[in-house]
Amino acid sequence: MSDAHQINTGPVKKELVKFEKKGDVGRIILSRPEKRNAMNLAVWEDLDRAIGAAGEDPEVRVVVLTGEGKSFCAGIDLGPENELISAIGDKPGATQKLNFFQKIKDVQDIHNRLERLSKPSIAAIHGHCLGAGLELVLCCDIRICTADAIFGLPEATLAFITDVGGLQRLPKVVGRGHAREMAFRGHRFDADRARMIQLVNDVYTDRDELEARTMEMAEEIASNPPLAVQGAKDVFLFDDEVGLNRSLHYNAARSSMVLPSDDLFEAISAKMQKRKGNFKGA
Repeated sequence: MSDAHQINTGPVKKELVKFEKKGDVGRIILSRPEKRNAMNLAVWEDLDRAIGAAGEDPEVRVVVLTGEGKSFCAGIDLGPENELISAIGDKPGATQKLNFFQKIKDVQDIHNRLERLSKPSIAAIHGHCLGAGLELVLCCDIRICTADAIFGLPEATLAFITDVGGLQRLPKVVGRGHAREMAFRGHRFDADRARMIQLVNDVYTDRDELEARTMEMAEEIASNPPLAVQGAKDVFLFDDEVGLNRSLHYNAARSSMVLPSDDLFEAISAKMQKRKGNFKGA
């Protein structure tokens, strides 16, 4: 096509959240480094698309969540370009409150979709992980970080209530007392404290080590039979919402769904032959 016939489509929209693949591992990457990956509605919309891509890709067995630049995520973007913040400044009244309520619900739904991905997820955290960023990593199955990571829920200091899932998920991770302290004080704390209260599984020296360990863990999980791994995650999610007896019943039903399988026979053969299994998810 000649220049004379090219259509000017305008500037290409910057991708605020990227989805990439490396073998069986899908990577969701917050890509707004100039703002320390601060969250606004545009970022959440791109995040939702990346979550959908990771969930729908049959080759992806594990999802890693990470961020570009100096920080994983500095929290919510308080600038005027964030529609969530500008909605607060609309003319007070029932319509304003309903609009703001719906925006919060939409963001909550995105977090729910990340938490309920059928594939295990790992949050690899460096630098700041504050507010909305912390609420985001709480949706992941596993959290690991660098030694320089800083955590906190500062919403109380800004006259907000943490509202997209942090108050619900945090007590299940760190316990009621630590969760309440974080929500009420709004203070920041370091990686050692995060590990002590079991907010993160492990702490690594720097981003290079974090990246290496993240991929090592992801590839180890991805090498296991996917029906078993994804079935276990499904039971964990179910257990979060029901009592023990219902969860045990569902666990038995879910286990019976995947046995026997080709992967089971392959796993037994691989063990006996002392080789790595080749699992197809069938």
